[in-house]
Amino acid sequence: MKEFTAREVAEHKSPQDAWFTIHGKVYDVTKYLHDHPGGAEVLTEAAGADASDEFDNAGHSEDAFEAMESFLVGTLQGFQKKKPKRKPVGVVTPPTTQPGQSGGDVRGGSSVTKMVNLSLFSLGVVALYYAGRHWGFKSPRWVASLLKHSGSGNTSSGGPGFIRGILIGGGVFAAIDAVVAHRFAQLVWGSKKSFTSYPAHMKVPKRVEEDTLLQRGLLDPVKYSSLPLKTKTLIAPNVYRLTFTLPTTSTVLGLPIGQHVVIKADVAGESVARSYTPVSNNADRGVLELVVKVYPDGKLTNGYLAGLENGDEVLFRGPKGAMRYRPGLCSKIGMVAGGTGITPMFQVIRAICEDDRDTTQVSLIYANRTEEDILLREELDAFARRYPKNLQVYYLLDQPPEKWQYGSGYVTRELMQEKLPAPGLHTKMMLCGPPGMVNAAKKSLVSLGFEQPGASAKATDQIFCF
Repeated sequence: MKEFTAREVAEHKSPQDAWFTIHGKVYDVTKYLHDHPGGAEVLTEAAGADASDEFDNAGHSEDAFEAMESFLVGTLQGFQKKKPKRKPVGVVTPPTTQPGQSGGDVRGGSSVTKMVNLSLFSLGVVALYYAGRHWGFKSPRWVASLLKHSGSGNTSSGGPGFIRGILIGGGVFAAIDAVVAHRFAQLVWGSKKSFTSYPAHMKVPKRVEEDTLLQRGLLDPVKYSSLPLKTKTLIAPNVYRLTFTLPTTSTVLGLPIGQHVVIKADVAGESVARSYTPVSNNADRGVLELVVKVYPDGKLTNGYLAGLENGDEVLFRGPKGAMRYRPGLCSKIGMVAGGTGITPMFQVIRAICEDDRDTTQVSLIYANRTEEDILLREELDAFARRYPKNLQVYYLLDQPPEKWQYGSGYVTRELMQEKLPAPGLHTKMMLCGPPGMVNAAKKSLVSLGFEQPGASAKATDQIFCF
């Protein structure tokens, strides 16, 4: 297969000549632009560049890989598969203070320590001398000479005797204290070093803790894991809550907030894969929960998930997606969701409301056909009631009941201007739902002053489309 350089690929970046690379393979998608389910704009924007991340984040089905084979024209020269680098968390070693700096020389002892040692030595000498004079011991000649020249040879009674007593007592007890302290240091630290060889202050390294909601876990972005179904509950017309069991009750799923998983299954002899956003997160140890709507023409939902029974095993991989929510990402979030598009919004809302330190303000417009179709309403209302500073919810129905305190009809520009935050440096919009609703909302938000997002969603977009 022919090899192309990155420069050669970059030359094909127009709608009439669109190439890009995915994981080291070069594709010519010029003839596929108008047939692409996501629209020609998505492929045109990626033309001439590496589209690996965008392709993975889109959560394509297995048949997408097969469809791409017909557009394969070669490989990228010098391509090497990237391996994730994990930075080890080690113990921080306190810096060694150099001689002459404040704090003294850790290795040789400070000047203060040397002065104390010299004083203890002098007091010891005086103690030996006076012990010899009073108790008949013969002190060394060099001791007597030292005291004579220092003016301490006066042995008369009175004032000097009192001073001599203090010097003797101080010298003896200082010598004893030094020996005892040295022995104690050996017992405690198990070292032959004296306590004076240790620095006066040591910095204890801070323990690096990873955010629970962002930490790694069971999921692998390439390899599938088989998880058994624990419970299956009908929570709305054709909507099920599926709870799967992880290997242990303490296993972490490993799904960052705002990202999704991929489910793969063989349906009528065809390998089908679809993306779903769990309503559970890393705080829910040992389980993975999905809220899934079954569509009559849904290959995976109607042909597979709807027929699952307790104990059946399902293949999962992930995490996938461009969004990784974290506290401080923005100060205000406006959300527009329709139908099952509430699941990624719910993940973000839950993470914000359950974090006492997260002050992000969320305004949600949630559109459905009927009141029965509103998913996770009990949980959303509970969050709005308990955390009014974090969440405001406005429901919208096509067919509202007679007594209905919220809105009806479509998500209009005027409604978003009224219910959602205004454009700002620290404001973000999140959209998820039927393509028609998302496209209309996107255009209205741009007309209100928000930045036009690219064809492929990026976490930095002011208008982010799940």
